[in-house]
Amino acid sequence: MSGEGILLSKPLIYAPLEFRLRSGGSLAKDSALIICPVCEAPSFIRRSVRVTSTVKHIHCHCTNTGCGMTYMSEIVFVHVFNPSLIKRDGLDLPQCPADQIPQVLPPTRDSSDTDPDQLSMFGT
Repeated sequence: MSGEGILLSKPLIYAPLEFRLRSGGSLAKDSALIICPVCEAPSFIRRSVRVTSTVKHIHCHCTNTGCGMTYMSEIVFVHVFNPSLIKRDGLDLPQCPADQIPQVLPPTRDSSDTDPDQLSMFGT
C-alpha cells in the first residue's frame, strides 16, 4: 500500500477554538468566560461541584496550549438585585444596596444628536 508508515505533516482535523462574541463583534473574553490567572487566556469549565446554596467550585482547564494549567475556582453568590417570587425556608440572601442596583434608562434627548427624520419611541 502506498503511503503506509508516512506521518502526515499537518493535523488530520483543524478545529480552532472559537469563543462567543458580544453584539458588536468584540470578544466576550472578560465577561463570559473564566480567565486563566497565569496567562489570561480563556479556560474551559471541566466540572463543577455545588458546595452550598451560594458557593460552587469549578474545575477549569486553560485553552492556551503553552500554559495548559488546570485549576479550581470558586463562584460565590454576592447579593440579590430583584428578589425571587419563590420563598425558600432557611435561605436568607442579602439584598443589593440601593445605590448599586443597575438601572436601564431611555437615552437622553440632546438636540445636537437629533436627526429630524428619525422617529422616537420615547416621546415627542
